[in-house]
Order: sequence, then C-alpha cells, then structure tokens
Amino acid sequence: MLNKTKDISFYYFLACTSFVLGLFMQDFFKIPLTGGIIVLGLSWIFTFAYKEKFQALLKQPAAIAFIALYLLHLLSMIYTENHAEGWNDIRLKITLFLLPLFMMSTRVLLSEQRIFLLKFFAGLMMLMAGADLTFSLSEYLISANPEAFYYTKLTHVLASKPHYVAWYYSFAMFIALYHLLTSNKWRALWIFGFILLLISLILLSSRAYIMAFIIVFSVSFVKWMKTSAVSKLAWVKMLFAVSLFFGALFVIPKTNLRINDTVIELQELVGADTHKQTNPRVYLWKYALDLIVEKPILGYGVGDAKVQLNSALKDCDAKFWNGERNIPISEKSYNFHNQFLQTWAEVGIFGFLLLIFLMIRPFYIKEQHPLFLIFLGLTFIGFLTESMLERQAGVVLIAFMYPLLSGLNKTKSI
Repeated sequence: MLNKTKDISFYYFLACTSFVLGLFMQDFFKIPLTGGIIVLGLSWIFTFAYKEKFQALLKQPAAIAFIALYLLHLLSMIYTENHAEGWNDIRLKITLFLLPLFMMSTRVLLSEQRIFLLKFFAGLMMLMAGADLTFSLSEYLISANPEAFYYTKLTHVLASKPHYVAWYYSFAMFIALYHLLTSNKWRALWIFGFILLLISLILLSSRAYIMAFIIVFSVSFVKWMKTSAVSKLAWVKMLFAVSLFFGALFVIPKTNLRINDTVIELQELVGADTHKQTNPRVYLWKYALDLIVEKPILGYGVGDAKVQLNSALKDCDAKFWNGERNIPISEKSYNFHNQFLQTWAEVGIFGFLLLIFLMIRPFYIKEQHPLFLIFLGLTFIGFLTESMLERQAGVVLIAFMYPLLSGLNKTKSI
C-alpha cells in the first residue's frame, strides 16, 4: 500500500500548486514551474515503495503511453541528423515523461485538492485575461490603435502565444461553468471571470479555439440537458448568451476578418479561385503527408522533421496572404501546424498511435469526469490545426492537466 499520509499529500499538493502558478508565470519567472517539478520529484523519490508505484503505473495505460511517447522521441536521436535541434526538443518535452510518472503512479492527491488546483488555474487565467486587457488598454490610450486588443497584441503575460492562451482560457471557462453548475459559492465572481475570459477568447481570434469552444460547449450542453431538467428561463438565458457570442464574432472588425478568411480558405479547398489564400496549412499538410508516406514507420527524428518539411516546401510555388500581400510559402519556416502529423513525421506511426490513444481512450471509459473529457476535446481540436507540443506552453499544460484530471472522481455532469 502506497503511503497516503497527510504529510505526503501536502507535499504533492504544494508542488502542484507551485506548478499551476508556474503556468501563469512561465514566460517571466521560471522558479514556480521548475520548483513544482523538483518538489514533486523529490516527494515521489523519498516516499519509496517503488514496487507498489510501478505496479500502479502498469495499471495506468495513459501513463505508459506518455512515457513510451517520450522514449520514442529520445530513441529518434539515434537516426536524426540535426542533433542540436533534437536535444532541444527532448529537453522541451521532458515533462511528458516526468509528470505522468510522478502523478499517475500514486493516488495521494485527493479529489478536493485536484478541484482546488483547477479552480486556482481558472482564477489565474482570469487574472491573466484582466492583466492582458489592462496592458492593451494602456497601449491603446497611447497609440489610439484598436489592434492593441487583437490577436498577438493582446497577449502580454504569455507574449506572442495567442493559440496557447486561447487553449488555457477555453478550459478555464469550462472550469468556471462547472463550478457554477455544482456550487452556489462565489457565483458572481465566477460569472464575471467567465465573461472576461470569453471576451478575451473572442479578441484573441484563435479560430481553432473559437471553433473548439463552440463544439465542446454544444456537446456538453446537449449532454447536460439529457441529465438535468432545463427551465424555460435557462433556455432564454442560454439563447441570449449564444446570440451575444456570435454577434461579437461578427461585430468586432478583426475577428470578423478572421472569419471571412476562414470562408475564403474553405472556398480554396473546394477548388474556387479566390486569389487570396490566407492560410498555408493546406499546403503544409499536403507536403507533410507526402513526407510521412516516405518514412511512415520511424519518421525523420525530432531534429529533422521540420527541416525536411521546409526543404520540401522550396518546390512549392503557392502563395498566401500575409495581411498585406501574397508571399511565396517558401519564404518562411514552418512546423507542421498539426500535432498528429508532426508527431508521425518525427517519431513514426507508433508515436502517432500513442497520441491518438491518449486523446480518445478516456471517451470509452465509463464514469470519467466531465472536465477531463472537455479538456481532451479542446486539446484534440487544437492539435488538428497547430503543433501545440512544439512550445513549452503546450507541453507543460497537457503534461500536468492530463494526470490531474484523470485522477478526478466523477461527480456531476455538465
């Protein structure tokens, strides 16, 4: 039996709290993130009982999948040629190995502690949204340029990471909704925070996460309706909120422009000649698939996959709209803009299957906590259009949230 005393639980909880704080501070103060990992690791090491821990780990297929995925990246260093780039990626992804090992081989974190950590995360995201809007307001008062509130100009705490910030905010909004549905405490504060995050999500104009939020919210709402009695007043409130949301998408000029660009891209996909291709992804994915077909089993290694992609794009004469003019796709350096394709190209089909397994398996297990499934839904959709594990902000979020959420006991459904 693993040691589950209050002291050990406290150390794990303290480490996780530090890590969550580090998610907020990761760009300008590394100590909470690094310190959280160190304390978590030391707590795991000095509680001993390694036999029991590894037995528990073997009963966690998701933990084995995370560890195996990381080891595939490590093994790919044998055949990758760009070792400097490869080792940078190996260091970047180390938490994919450590956190599932530390958190999924023990059960010392209580459900109440896990819920607190989620609320703490949501609160920090509300604080981040408020800070970003305040900084942008300050810039607007100086420059009178409304673009200070838009896309990369809006991200100050996690600078130049609108897609990652949109991922963080989307999940934080669902945590707020979950709290509103399951508790009567601090309702006004949670409602205010939800609205603040929703406004920020719209202004960030991350099309992938606006779409992800709409899809996951719709599915969750339908599921909630099946298990709960919904009053007419609740329906009116919901329809009013949905109307405001979609109204904001079309009224805010820059967000509306991004939606129009999406329409143009869809027209391009079906063969229309719009003369304004706004997104290189369709070309990236085509060339990525061609590369994967050449080396489907082992891939190119973590150091060479992106190099191979950009080398192949030199032969592509496609141009896309950068906001001012059409530029050749070969003028910029890209990743695969799809995490599933990126993983396959880097470490082969087994890495791709492990990633799919991690995303899909929980949906086939009964009594999973709704927030876990919501997080996976948001993550899966985000992975379809961005290589989210190519930066620290993506790696640390999934490496921490997946083990944290997988250990939650199901209570109420959303």
